[in-house]
Amino acid sequence: MKLAFAYARVETLQLVRYPAYVLPTLGLPALLLLFLGHGLVDGEPERLLAGFAATAVLTVTFFQFGVGIAATRTTPWEAFLRTLPATVATRFAGRVLSALAFAAATVGVVTLVATTVYGASPPAWRFVLVFLSLLVGSVPFALLGIGLGYWLSPRSALPVANLLYFPLLFAGAMWSRPDDLPRSADVALQLVPTRSWMEILDSIATGDSPLPWHHVGALAVWTVVFFGLAWWGFRRDEGERFR
Repeated sequence: MKLAFAYARVETLQLVRYPAYVLPTLGLPALLLLFLGHGLVDGEPERLLAGFAATAVLTVTFFQFGVGIAATRTTPWEAFLRTLPATVATRFAGRVLSALAFAAATVGVVTLVATTVYGASPPAWRFVLVFLSLLVGSVPFALLGIGLGYWLSPRSALPVANLLYFPLLFAGAMWSRPDDLPRSADVALQLVPTRSWMEILDSIATGDSPLPWHHVGALAVWTVVFFGLAWWGFRRDEGERFR
């Protein structure tokens, strides 16, 4: 675990040096909330807080990994890192920890907007549970981002990430309740990983319904699936470059 934290520290310091990455990552979800929230709040500021916080975390995991890894995996630095005595799981853990650091920062900015502008005021214990659910729930999407980074070329990573990001965002009903959907569509979307994540966050943030354990199980299954995708992509890329 010590190696994972060391790797996470290096990854984080590298990204902090690029304001073009840091400023949009920290600011864009909060700006979306600021400009769109008035039409979406619908008397549920706590759900709005959870949904846009999840959007912020999804942005970090998709673009820090899906685009970032694809862009850097052919660099000399990446080749050097692969000579170090670290397992695949250790490197994945380091990347995930780095993403969690950025995710925590951007969730903090979203929370500031949600509480000051829209009056979101969950009890402290409920807010802590939402925050933990955001961080734990981000792991499968971080692994998906890692998988995309190793499977896609640098040129295709950004468009493919965008093509997946927005459908996952809207299919997950992160900004509004899916009350107007036909039942068949609603049932189908229950299988989408972001929908499971948002159902969990909604239950915790509002307290309107019991924790949906079937969605907790679904998210755990997606975590295993995306880890397999990421591990396979890493091994495939390593076999092509380091025969």
